[in-house]
Amino acid sequence: MGIRQGFGRMVLNFVHSERLNRKPAPPRLMKKQVSGVASHLRDIILGGQDGIVNVLGLVLGVASATNDPKIVIIAGLASTFAESISMGAVAYTSSEAEADFYKSQKRKKLFSNSPLNSAIVVLLASFIGSVIPIIPFFLVPVKTAMVAALISCSVVLFITGAFKARLTVGTWWRSGLQMTLIGIISAIAGYLIGHFLGILL
Repeated sequence: MGIRQGFGRMVLNFVHSERLNRKPAPPRLMKKQVSGVASHLRDIILGGQDGIVNVLGLVLGVASATNDPKIVIIAGLASTFAESISMGAVAYTSSEAEADFYKSQKRKKLFSNSPLNSAIVVLLASFIGSVIPIIPFFLVPVKTAMVAALISCSVVLFITGAFKARLTVGTWWRSGLQMTLIGIISAIAGYLIGHFLGILL
């Protein structure tokens, strides 16, 4: 009995010392867990990236086909509003379905964002992202605006990707390059389609 009691006392002392020596989570990690931005990171990236990539490809394609800034702006703004509303609606329905799933599995705590909040965040992010490639066409000639739109969107996409990596895991420059590459590929596709349609039609 003496050996068992001694062993049990050693275990209790070890556990107690571990609790005393346990360091609190770093402030940055704690901030990361409670940050409102981090909790909506998926929605921000979903709306922002989709808005930038889709509208950038559209305006470059229309600009290549028409070389008319008014047509580019009209097409870009029409796409911006349609894209934002559509993305917000999709975010609401998908978030609602996800929330219902977690409720059915009795894991409500795993889903913290309301469908309405997600829809609003996606809508705003999509709208802001969609406006970025249109702005240059208000300020400079079409050819210059095309280059400016591509550069500005590439910078924003890189910053978004790097920011995502800082809040989650991964290398910031690799995440930024990945998101930028997606935007450039879409822009090139839109430009080529518009260019060939302008020739054919």
